Amino acid sequence: MKMNRFLSLVLVLLLLLPGLLLASGTKEAEKDGMIELSVYHYLDQTDKTTAPNFQHLVDVFESENPNIKLNFEYGYGESFHDKLQTMAMSGQLPDIILLYPGERTSQVTSAGLVKDLRPYLAGHESEFADMAMQAQGDNGEIWELPEDISITSIMYTNNKLLKNLGLSFPKTYDELIAQGAVIRNAGLIPISIANKDAWPMQSCLAGMLVERTCGMSWWNDVLAGNASYADPEFVYALDIIKDLQNQEMLSPGTNQLAYGQGLDDFVNERAVYFIDGGWTVNNMVGELTDEQKTYVSLESFPDIANQKGKSMSVSATAGQGFGMNANLTDEEAAAAWKWIWFYSGPEGSAIRQQYGRLPAYNLAEPEQADPMIKKLITFAGQVPMGYVMDSVIAAEPIGTFNINLQNMMFGTMTPEEVAKHLEDMVVALGR
Repeated sequence: MKMNRFLSLVLVLLLLLPGLLLASGTKEAEKDGMIELSVYHYLDQTDKTTAPNFQHLVDVFESENPNIKLNFEYGYGESFHDKLQTMAMSGQLPDIILLYPGERTSQVTSAGLVKDLRPYLAGHESEFADMAMQAQGDNGEIWELPEDISITSIMYTNNKLLKNLGLSFPKTYDELIAQGAVIRNAGLIPISIANKDAWPMQSCLAGMLVERTCGMSWWNDVLAGNASYADPEFVYALDIIKDLQNQEMLSPGTNQLAYGQGLDDFVNERAVYFIDGGWTVNNMVGELTDEQKTYVSLESFPDIANQKGKSMSVSATAGQGFGMNANLTDEEAAAAWKWIWFYSGPEGSAIRQQYGRLPAYNLAEPEQADPMIKKLITFAGQVPMGYVMDSVIAAEPIGTFNINLQNMMFGTMTPEEVAKHLEDMVVALGR
């Protein structure tokens, strides 16, 4: 037992060592007039599009602020959240942290570990989309400045393939299912989605389906404790996911496919439909040919039987953004805010918009924007928006739910069991 505790302590120290070194370097650098800030960011450094785009933002910022040096540490997937939780529990948060507006990073935002950004933001609130300025704390606090409005459940459609197959975009779920045999007989994937990392099935499909099967009034009731995730209408949403798999509508072996494979199959025209978030437009700008951009469209999932939610609805949330450690000095906080405002304010937002993002900061549509960016902006202005599950459900229950969706698809759990398990975990946390 003592050895296990020792090993656990060593593991925590190893995880925190880069942050401790950065913190030590920060204080030393400040003596020379340079402010160094440690930053923990969610980024896949192997992504050949997103990573260079982000580095460009950093380069522009540091060229404009030569007395501020940002020292980045990156995490991705569940490892990012696991390490963030370890940092929070040990009191070793970096100076600047990528945070989420809902429950996903509540172990930081609900624990008094980051500063309320409202004093820094004062006077600029109207410059952002209303969704981005929704309160993040019980007293109206803004813990992170959202970088974008994140639509998570877009059904990207290859209309050229549809036309070649004698099909058109389905208006109903039954029509979609009926297309499956035609698409598979042509050697194609009906709906491309890669779920090895577990979160895509929840974030890009389940939340949207819950709004369709339950409606927003139910969502508000369940979040207030007046409804249950074990209710039949919630189970119905999970039934649809299971049916999509049973009907061979999803990528073969979807739970073994690493994130990125879904886009790869779509870009290379091995799939007719592709379900993912609006952020993937960032990649499509560089990976689709000019010709493909003329016949790829952004659509909403078709209507389902006995639908209680709105037609064309999608799951969406104010996006993540950077917040700052509550223990920063005034000088450090001022420097941290310069980065936060640069990134999510007008300058950084304009750059990110060019890269295919949908900024939370209100910007005019750029005249020279890539066709895919224009399509995303148009789509966002047309669709009703419901909740993304991981923005309103705490990290531990939603993490287990993601895995249980995989278990359901593997056949080791039923939709009813997945729903009941989620309800039990949420109740145990006091909702």
